[in-house]
Amino acid sequence: MRRKTTRLATRLGRGALFLSALSALLAPSAHASGYRLDALDPVLPGRSSYGMVISASGLVLGETYVQQGCPLSRWVNCLLDGLQVQQLRSVWWQQPTSGTSSTRAMQAAPLACLDQSTADTVNGDKPCEALAVNAQGRAVGRSYVPKGRTGVEAHPVVWPQVGGPPMDLSPFLQSLPAHGAGSAVGINDQGWILGRADQGNGTEFAFLLRDGLVTTLPAMGASSVKAKVISATMAAGDGLFDKGSPTAALIWTLGGPTTVLRTVDGSDNDIHAEAVSSAGHVAGFYWAPASRQGNRAFVWFQGRAQGLPTDPGFSSLAHGVNAAGQVVGSHCRTDQDIHGCRAVVWTNGVRLDLNAMAQAPAGFQLVQARAINDQGQITGWMVNGAHAYKGFVLTPRP
Repeated sequence: MRRKTTRLATRLGRGALFLSALSALLAPSAHASGYRLDALDPVLPGRSSYGMVISASGLVLGETYVQQGCPLSRWVNCLLDGLQVQQLRSVWWQQPTSGTSSTRAMQAAPLACLDQSTADTVNGDKPCEALAVNAQGRAVGRSYVPKGRTGVEAHPVVWPQVGGPPMDLSPFLQSLPAHGAGSAVGINDQGWILGRADQGNGTEFAFLLRDGLVTTLPAMGASSVKAKVISATMAAGDGLFDKGSPTAALIWTLGGPTTVLRTVDGSDNDIHAEAVSSAGHVAGFYWAPASRQGNRAFVWFQGRAQGLPTDPGFSSLAHGVNAAGQVVGSHCRTDQDIHGCRAVVWTNGVRLDLNAMAQAPAGFQLVQARAINDQGQITGWMVNGAHAYKGFVLTPRP
């Protein structure tokens, strides 16, 4: 079995049990006492919630369910659903103001959309979706608007304040190549917005909206580009070069060269970039069938990519990375459902189980870590035996 390890992991040995036993000793001092857990309450009691992104100040955006009105055009479906239509919506959570020192609850508030009535309340689609937030609390994403008599189209939007209405960015994109639906996927602290636009037939291109001026990002020969994330100096996404060929990660240095990352372990990999840090790290995952691990998390830094420690019989995904190079994601048994997953953080080349570092509510297990900020705060979600999901925020204890 071929497996790429970090230098630290090599020194410690390849034994997964040995690494696990030393994890607590190798954890940084900032995390020596673990984390305080704040639960992300849903809008509707008893419904699921999910933490997706977190800002430098701890502002969290994610998803939960809300009660939705039933349109006349879908009355049959609503009747079959017992007129209890509940829709997944993008929301934000304010910092908690009360609770114990170990566990507190954060209250959700739905984001406003360009046109809330355009969403299909039965199929579960969201009328708007927030995908990123910066240190100033400005969020970006997409929101539906009517198109024709019965259709809808997604427009890229920015929320200048998450508690206020969104602004449609489509008027700023008139100089771009012909396209239809679009989405804003990232915003940095300078206010530059990364987006993607759909040209039809599964083809997309990436654009950068900077100080009111919009430009396309280099495709480097890719037939379709899926932009994902942006920092002050870099952006990243996925590129499809030939039909049926592996996906490569595209790493744009803003105002500089573009890197095409085609492999992590020396073989042809489907590589997906999911996060960038303010220090220049890129984290994501790649397909690693040679090691019988399915997807495997990786981190790229200063031109070098390496797979992150993943046990045999497990797959791993990386979704967030901060300036210290800490990567968060999940580590999952390949023969089990979501209950076989653990939310993890990779620190200094060592994988740490967040369940061992935070006190989850009774019956819950932390299964997915989605984002980490430079203060070390982590958001994601947990699940219990009844398949009830609840979002969380972990804050490092001093």
